[in-house]
Amino acid sequence: MPVKKAARAGNSGAEEKFIQLFCDVFGPEQGQYVYLQYPFTDIYGKHRTIDYAFACANGRVAVEVDGTAWHDPSKVSEDKYADDLLKQNSMVHEGWKVFRWTDRQLERSEDRVKDELVTFFGTDPRLTLMDDDMPPQRGVVYDLKQHQQDALKNLREMRENGNSIAMLYEATGTGKTVTAVSDAKSYGKRVLFLAHTKELVYQAYEKFREIWPEVSVGRFVENYRELDAFVLCASIQSIERNLDAFAPDAFGYLVIDECHHGTADTYKRVLSYFRPDFTLGLTATPERTDGEDLLETFQSVAHRLDIRAAVELGVLVPVRCIRIRTNIDLRDVRINGFRYNALDLESTVMVPGRNRLIVDTWCEYVRNKPTVVFCTSVRHADELAALFREAGIDARSISGKTNPAERKQILKQYEAGEIPVLCACDLLNEGWDSPHTQVLFMARPTMSKTIYMQQLGRGMRTCEGKDFLMVFDFVDNANLFNCPYSLHRLFNIADYHPGGMVLGPKGSIRWDDPDLNINWDIENPILSDKDKITPLFKDFVTPF
Repeated sequence: MPVKKAARAGNSGAEEKFIQLFCDVFGPEQGQYVYLQYPFTDIYGKHRTIDYAFACANGRVAVEVDGTAWHDPSKVSEDKYADDLLKQNSMVHEGWKVFRWTDRQLERSEDRVKDELVTFFGTDPRLTLMDDDMPPQRGVVYDLKQHQQDALKNLREMRENGNSIAMLYEATGTGKTVTAVSDAKSYGKRVLFLAHTKELVYQAYEKFREIWPEVSVGRFVENYRELDAFVLCASIQSIERNLDAFAPDAFGYLVIDECHHGTADTYKRVLSYFRPDFTLGLTATPERTDGEDLLETFQSVAHRLDIRAAVELGVLVPVRCIRIRTNIDLRDVRINGFRYNALDLESTVMVPGRNRLIVDTWCEYVRNKPTVVFCTSVRHADELAALFREAGIDARSISGKTNPAERKQILKQYEAGEIPVLCACDLLNEGWDSPHTQVLFMARPTMSKTIYMQQLGRGMRTCEGKDFLMVFDFVDNANLFNCPYSLHRLFNIADYHPGGMVLGPKGSIRWDDPDLNINWDIENPILSDKDKITPLFKDFVTPF
């Protein structure tokens, strides 16, 4: 177990037992954040050590393992007992949260100690390096792409012309956050960055620390309340509930990530409270399903780079498409505004034949390619993942109901190539990108252009060895009034060619090209050329 040892590290059996139990609960990879015999100085300047120390979302934690021979008040001198109390009081005074177990508890009550660890620290304590072990912050120099330089230039000119609010409309994966951080840094005033998920908050926190290390960067989400940071990355929910903790003019620059949510009541309350000099909204999907116009809130577009333009510039990978026909009929599914009725859709789509078609398609045509399958519901994702596993594929389902620690581990394993298929419900629509992904299965019918674009964006980042993204559209029967989005409908493309390029660099899309450049594994070369594609998919592919 990778435990950090301080200069005066000991090696008692009880201490080794504690780290064993700790890693059993939180995973062996968390051992790297635990410090054995961590040095500190008490209130009288005496140098001491803490048995185990680590930093988590709740602050700095000290764990003392007490042997009866050394700490039992009835067995040690009064001076030794008083000295133990001084040590603990000094730790509390310095802001440590102190927890104590006896060596007998560690040996004889393992399950109870494990339960207490979960009670005290949760299932995902978000351990970090101690402050004195953090690597020096040198900053990261980003080679901004041309579209990012254009956006920064436009933002500067807009402020010079008196504008106080603007929006960046750029496709997922094109570096909106880097552009926003760079602009905020150049502006130089205190920053509040708002997002609607904790994953987006943490991503922004890391990006600000990389690009702007000269200032303090804090978080206001979950158990973090770092109010005095120069840059504060926060969840919209946490800020909305604690507006009275901030003065209206506390921030000079406000960033709203995924600002297509910005017309919701929660955002309106926050936007009407703060009085920054400049507000910047970021979005890859400016359309809202409720029909409200973002430009009523974000009055000017500083820069626009949609998916098609980003692919043509080489910022995102090209996209190819294969359409798989099903015999599912969506015409009787009720519609709530611009959405399918969730219960109707689940009962219509989640049938054994369609699920089996999804699994069989993957096994026959894209086996071993990192794939995300977008599903209609949590139950749909669970059942599809189980069906994949029955076929010998280590697929996992992931949704908002997945335990955070488990979700983090699943995504880590997927990115490492240990899990080939993720069956997802909504959770991965925003705040997660995977350059590793080569295939998307659009198995969730949706009438929302925003949702389809969000799902498409998950796999469009560039990656070494990745020439394109392959999208499988599962096409169900529908009518004019409840037709779901597909890749061809999204981009208004009438011609369909199995495996053909839908988005690519300018001048690269030629339907008569004898070589479609679809090169998969040598052991699975079934999509190697145009002559093979059509007959292989004749039973599955439907014309547009």
